[in-house]
Amino acid sequence: MAVIVGVHGIAQEQGGRHQLAAAWSPALADGLERACGHKMIEPPVEMAFYGDLFGAAASETKSAPSPAGPGSLFEDMSDDEVTAVVDAAGEILTVDELTAAPESKAGFPRVPEPVLRVVAAMDRRFGARAGWLFVGEMRQARRYLTDPAVKQAVDERVAAAVDHEVRLLLGHSLGSVVALEYLRQSPGHRVDTLVTLGSPLALRAVWSLLPDSSFGTGPGGLAGVRRWVNVRDPRDPVALAGRLSGRWPSVHEEEVDNGREPHAATRYLGKKATGQALVDALPGLSGA
Repeated sequence: MAVIVGVHGIAQEQGGRHQLAAAWSPALADGLERACGHKMIEPPVEMAFYGDLFGAAASETKSAPSPAGPGSLFEDMSDDEVTAVVDAAGEILTVDELTAAPESKAGFPRVPEPVLRVVAAMDRRFGARAGWLFVGEMRQARRYLTDPAVKQAVDERVAAAVDHEVRLLLGHSLGSVVALEYLRQSPGHRVDTLVTLGSPLALRAVWSLLPDSSFGTGPGGLAGVRRWVNVRDPRDPVALAGRLSGRWPSVHEEEVDNGREPHAATRYLGKKATGQALVDALPGLSGA
C-alpha cells in the first residue's frame, strides 16, 4: 500500500476512490515541485473513500446537485440541524449579520428561513456559494459525529485504507475530522505527519462533538504523531473559525491563498506548504 493516505471532505457522494486519487496525486506533485524546486513524479496516494455512505440514506436526486441549485439539498433539515448550523455560524458572524433578512427566498421556498439567513450572510462576507458550502460542511460533520452507524461505517473505511506502512495522513475539510478520529482510535499506529487542509476543527460546533475533545490538546500533541501541519486559506468558508493551534498548541500553522476556490482540495494540495510538509515527513520524495 501507499505511504500516503488521503481522506476527502464533503460532497463526494457521486465520486469514488480512484477518481479522487487521480485528482489528488498530480496536485500533490505540484506541491512537491514548488517545495523542492525541480520536476517531480506523482506520488502514489491511497484514498480512504466514504462519500457514498452519506448518499446511501438519500435518494439519487437528493444526493446530486439539482437544477434548482445547492439549496435544494437542504430542504429536509431537522430542527436540530438548523439550530446547529445557526450556532456554528454565530461563531463567525455578528448578530446583525445573522439577523439580516436573506436577499431572496426565491427558488428555495422549503429551506428553513434561519438557514437562508446564514447562507446570505456568509455569501455577503465571503463570496458567492460560501454559505451553501458552510451549511453542507456543518451538516455532514454533525451527522458523522452524532450518528453512530454512519461514524462506524466511515471509520471502518479509513481503517481499511491505512496500514502500518502509512507515514502521512492528509485530511481535507471533513476529512480532517475523520483523520483525527482515526488517530485517536488507533493509538498503536505511529504516523509521522498529519496534514489538515481547510479544516473546520477550530469551530466549537465541531470539536465539542468529538468523542474525546481533549485528544491531542496537551503539550505532547497527538499520541503517535510526530508533527501536525494545518494548511488554511483565511478566506475558506469552512476554515474561517481560525487557527487550530488555539486549541491544539502543537499544530504547525501555514496560511495560503487559494484564489477564487479557497476550499478546493487540489488548490490546497498544490501549495508549497503542503509539499514541504510531505518532504519533511518523507525525505525520499524530494529526489535529492
